[in-house]
Amino acid sequence: MKIVGFPVDISTCRDGRIVRGLRTRQALIQATLDLIQAGDVEPTSAAIATIAGVSSRALFQHFTALGDLYAAAFELAVSRALGANREVDGAQSLFNRIETLVADRAALFEEWLPVWRFAERVRAVAPAVDAGVAQLRATLRQRLETWFALELAALEPAHREVLLDSLDLAFGFDSWMSMRRQLRLSPIHASRTWRFTAQAIVAQAMATPRTVLRPV
Repeated sequence: MKIVGFPVDISTCRDGRIVRGLRTRQALIQATLDLIQAGDVEPTSAAIATIAGVSSRALFQHFTALGDLYAAAFELAVSRALGANREVDGAQSLFNRIETLVADRAALFEEWLPVWRFAERVRAVAPAVDAGVAQLRATLRQRLETWFALELAALEPAHREVLLDSLDLAFGFDSWMSMRRQLRLSPIHASRTWRFTAQAIVAQAMATPRTVLRPV
């Protein structure tokens, strides 16, 4: 068993104090994430301690600053989100890969809306969360590169980057949040929009003459 933010395996540990301490740390991280998922964009130490069933003093014995606890909760959310993603089946048709991508990201991002709001709110007081957001964006972009590897490989480097940039812009968290919060689309309507967008972007990229998008 590993505790996020404190990667020590306690399954064979015989020291009761260490085990209790790590379990308390785990409870604090999970309580923070529970509050975030419930819509609290900046959980207080008192609320977290209450949910975890410990004192505020115990909280600060495990985390010197609230920002450190925020970072650990965000790390846990990221590990769960990325672990739930399906591997890409390169043998699938483009249509089927787009369908799978839309279904997976719509489910993931909808569940992640509270976490994303939390990250936006606390990144100033928790630099590690800000760094985690940047790393998550990079990971999601890399997964798009794998998802559309066949289509990207058929293009020249400059054109390939434009397609990848377009897919990354269309299928990032910001796109989903814009559809759900600004445009107020339902999850189903937003998913349909995404599906159309992916098909249009890839079709346009494959049809565009390769000299058009070369950098000047």
